[in-house]
Amino acid sequence: MLRANAISSFTAFHQPGRDPPAPIGWRGAVFFVDVVRVFHPLAKYPGPFLASLTDLWQVSEFLSLKQPYNLTELHEKYGQFVRYGPDKLSTTAEDVIPILYQKGGRMFPKTEFYDAYGAAHPNVFGMRDEPMHSIRRRHMSHSFSITSVKKMEPYLDENITILKNRLSRYCNTGEAFDLKRLFHFYVIDVLGELAFAQSFGVQEADDESLVPPVVEHSLLAAATGAWPSMTFKLKRWLPKLPVRGLRKLFEGRAACAKLAADCVRRRVAALQEGEKAGNEHRKDILTSLILAEHPDTGERLTQADLETEAFGFIIAGTHTTSATTSLLFYHLLHSPEIMAKCVAEIDDRLQPLLNRPAYSVTEVESSIPYLRQCIKENFRITPVFTMPLARRVMDPQGVVIGGEHIPQGTSVAVCNHAFHHNPAVWGDDHNIFDPSRWDKPETAARSRYLMHFGLGGRQCIGKTVAQTNIYKLSSTLLREFALELVEASEQPVDVEKGFFNRHHLPELVSVGISDLKYPLMVRAKKRVSS
Repeated sequence: MLRANAISSFTAFHQPGRDPPAPIGWRGAVFFVDVVRVFHPLAKYPGPFLASLTDLWQVSEFLSLKQPYNLTELHEKYGQFVRYGPDKLSTTAEDVIPILYQKGGRMFPKTEFYDAYGAAHPNVFGMRDEPMHSIRRRHMSHSFSITSVKKMEPYLDENITILKNRLSRYCNTGEAFDLKRLFHFYVIDVLGELAFAQSFGVQEADDESLVPPVVEHSLLAAATGAWPSMTFKLKRWLPKLPVRGLRKLFEGRAACAKLAADCVRRRVAALQEGEKAGNEHRKDILTSLILAEHPDTGERLTQADLETEAFGFIIAGTHTTSATTSLLFYHLLHSPEIMAKCVAEIDDRLQPLLNRPAYSVTEVESSIPYLRQCIKENFRITPVFTMPLARRVMDPQGVVIGGEHIPQGTSVAVCNHAFHHNPAVWGDDHNIFDPSRWDKPETAARSRYLMHFGLGGRQCIGKTVAQTNIYKLSSTLLREFALELVEASEQPVDVEKGFFNRHHLPELVSVGISDLKYPLMVRAKKRVSS
């Protein structure tokens, strides 16, 4: 729409009724581009030159694996608005959060970017039909509630036990190990238990080949979604190209889709057998979705719908939670005084576990405020769900954000990493991992603007499951194990001042979902319970 307006402005230079001009050559093409840019409704907003001309610039950013961090640097350079596509604005203005995500609703729907995220059909994440999304979310909401999570807590505990046994073996041998890898395997098995009533068995097999290739799908979706006018053509034609890198991405997506379909078929068959035998079915997220009925028609979801949502569970429920937990321990390990304070709080406020596998959700909900602040600060400083959450301005009058009028048709997005590092919102110390910042009333009031799970009616439906998992796991491991980095020299140190420099952020990579670039190598010792 915006590009059409700009081209209309250009054609006004030509008198109607005349024949089209002859080919104008490269000078004329440059002139045309300049005129289109000058007359474009977003011409006043700064950003990379190529981004104002083509969505391919944003595609290249995703393929660089540095998209959110490059965008954060552009905001540092240009301010609270950056034009990152011909019709796309990224903003870090504080007032954008309630306008777009908390109150926006149908006046700011999801853009075509999300069409790339389904396997064959849109799942609850990528679904742009608001009435359909509302019904689907109602189908699923109870399964992700805190009440439902508490009922499934024994399955979390079983997998925490497996993880603790692995850590205990490392304690006995003194061997260094990659904590990030262990968290990843643990979260995948927990997802299998909670969503599909069966662990994937990755922890016990210690086999990387059993890990669903969600990174490949996420990168493919982000890159093709960034070029919305070509998304469906790219889905059709790219698999035909004899390029090994591309083939690997599509093979990863296909493998995730097959895994989802297998999980659905197995679970449907188990339910049917259980009904024949008169057995009560086990509680899990997919079962709740299989049995859910449309509130008006009473219809149940089709096999294709179930497979689509199962695919979404696999994509959203593995990489995000494990990466978040890894980053939490990265910050704690690089801030020993903060980790010591967490350990002291757990020792003081929670009873020894003795023969129990883990602390319960009920115990950690309100008993460990400082650790919860650390988790919140981790969500702020290194969010994992870092793709720009784009919304289309539908009001013919446009919208005012950050004191600027944004015209109808514009795609406006917030990249949470860029927003969480806006010094105008979070202060000049935004790069410092400082849980005590949440003691300040003005900062605490802004916690409602944190975007690590999205916000509003479209925020991540698995938020409660993810947070519960992180609370249980972190409190249990800090109680029972003393963890330390393999080499203290790996910490960024200010040589002149002689202390650890917490202004340093870890090196991250992003496929729309972020993670530590390197392993998190540690050693562990068993703690003596007081």
